[in-house]
Amino acid sequence: MNFEGLIPVIQCQYIEKTLDFYQQALRYIIINKTETDTGLQWAYIKSDKTYLMLQKSTVSVDSVRIDKIILHYYTSDVTAQHQFMAARGINVGQLEDTAYHMKQFYIEDPEGNRIAIGQNIKNKQS
Repeated sequence: MNFEGLIPVIQCQYIEKTLDFYQQALRYIIINKTETDTGLQWAYIKSDKTYLMLQKSTVSVDSVRIDKIILHYYTSDVTAQHQFMAARGINVGQLEDTAYHMKQFYIEDPEGNRIAIGQNIKNKQS
């Protein structure tokens, strides 16, 4: 039930400009990305041993609440982590299987920042 990693997800109003900044200033390279006919939607980037995800924000600049970052924690047993946190009285979201091969749930910190706790299930035996 140990955590195995953390990858911040930065919500971007101007994702192409933000990606260019990370590539130019901090030598990030693109590992994976998602584009649609409206442009870049998501990018997974790496510099040395540091990883980030950039995600185009769907919230307008004028919105009252804009998530600036979502923390993704990875664990070897997401079900046990979900049960452990629920037993401690933490308001945990539903466990869900995602299209990107993760079983995960969300919690929020006292500031309202979203935290995803997940387990890679792509190579897991059913």
